[in-house]
Amino acid sequence: MNTSLIHEAKTILADLRNTKLRMDNQLSSLDSFAAWRLKRNSAKKSKHCYYDAILPGSKKSKYLGNELNEAVLNVKRYRYAQKAVEIIEADIEVLERLISNYISPDYNNINSRLPATYRTSLTADNSDEAFSTVLPPDAVKWIQYLKKEKEKYPPYKPEQLKYEALDGTRMRSLGEVVIANFLLMAGIPFVYEVPMKINGELVLPDFRILSLIDLKTVIIIEHQGMIFSEEYPYKYIRSLRLYLQSDLVINQNLFFTFTDEKGRFDIRQLTSIIKQFVKPSIDTEMACYLQDIPVHDRMTAGTSDLDFDSYGTA
Repeated sequence: MNTSLIHEAKTILADLRNTKLRMDNQLSSLDSFAAWRLKRNSAKKSKHCYYDAILPGSKKSKYLGNELNEAVLNVKRYRYAQKAVEIIEADIEVLERLISNYISPDYNNINSRLPATYRTSLTADNSDEAFSTVLPPDAVKWIQYLKKEKEKYPPYKPEQLKYEALDGTRMRSLGEVVIANFLLMAGIPFVYEVPMKINGELVLPDFRILSLIDLKTVIIIEHQGMIFSEEYPYKYIRSLRLYLQSDLVINQNLFFTFTDEKGRFDIRQLTSIIKQFVKPSIDTEMACYLQDIPVHDRMTAGTSDLDFDSYGTA
């Protein structure tokens, strides 16, 4: 099944739950009309419909008036809300069953359901080889070159590298892992945290990415995972000032991605950059699948995102 349909199903499910809440409130406000039964009054000949009502505890009907009578309207409103809740509850059950039973056909889900004997791993030490089949030879060479350059420097605060991407790369935040997994699944060459010098100071760009358009252009993506925390804006401004002293140009070969105040990362930020500068044919359905996973549930609070841009920052 197309993953975008699952995304749409979740959106519809949220709308249905909100609608049901409104209908429940309407039923509650019109509860006094719950037992009223309308009956058309055929004695009156007019372009309007006239109604009698049989009220609770009475066998006699009471004349109400035409279809514009407030009591008539309230009885109809109650019956509409009652039928709406009945249909909405059935739809919610269908969608909940669909979403809970759906298994996305991505690598991890399929691989994890194989018997152990038949599983493969993309987290082995030869991760370059694992992905070399989907990358051009020049891109593989570029990755290998940058990794050798990275090995020339001691790891910066390795104890903060707590999270693992699909290729085994250890990272400092789960927001970065989401970006890395997207790039890996899309077959986009990148290397994580390769030191670079700006005015004699070593900094660690989150992602260096090689454009598949010309296999020459390199862009940098810095993920600001805690921008709404108290200290993080100062770190971001310092990082930005430092980058502005280099040859990098914002929104040309230097990009920043952000989470919102609730810690959620809208992956459309990333797909927009990749489509324009790296790989125009990027699979948007894959992006939709990753967006379905609530990033804020997988991100951890702490200081790991606050102090790794620069070797000179403690």
